[in-house]
Amino acid sequence: MTTQEGADARAARSTATPPPGPLTGPSQSTEWVRFGGILMAIIGPFSVIEGLLALAAPDTFVTVQGRVLAIDLTGWAWVHIVFGVLVFVVGMGLLRSEVSDTARIAGIVVVTLSMIVQLAWLPAAPIWSIIMIVFCLLVLQALVVTSGDFRVGR
Repeated sequence: MTTQEGADARAARSTATPPPGPLTGPSQSTEWVRFGGILMAIIGPFSVIEGLLALAAPDTFVTVQGRVLAIDLTGWAWVHIVFGVLVFVVGMGLLRSEVSDTARIAGIVVVTLSMIVQLAWLPAAPIWSIIMIVFCLLVLQALVVTSGDFRVGR
C-alpha cells in the first residue's frame, strides 16, 4: 500500500460517523427520566393493590378507632386506588419515545401527592408506607435533578 492510499484510508475513517458511545447515545437526563417512569409504573399498581387490600380486608390495618387522619379505611382505599392509577398513567407517559416537559412536571406533582398520601397512611401500614416513600423519593430525584437539562415551554 502506498503512502497516498494509506492517507486516503485514514481520511475516510476520520470523516466516517463516530462509533456509538456516551456522546452519541441518549442523554443521561433522559435515562433518569425513563428510570423515574419505570419506577412510577411499578409504584402505581402497588398503590392500587394497597387500596384494594384496604377495601377487602380493613381489619388487617392497625389504626386508632378505625380512622387514618379523620377518614375511614374505605376512603383511604379509594384515595390509594385513584393515586395508583394516576401514578401509573403518568409513569407510562414518561416512557414514551419523546419525553415531554408536561409529563415530567405531572410526574413530579403526582408523585409528591402520592408521597403525602403515604405519609398520612403511615399509622395504618408503617413499613409499607416507608418503602413507598423511599420509591417516591427516588422518582422525585430522577425527575427533579434533570430539570436543568430540559427547558420548560419548548
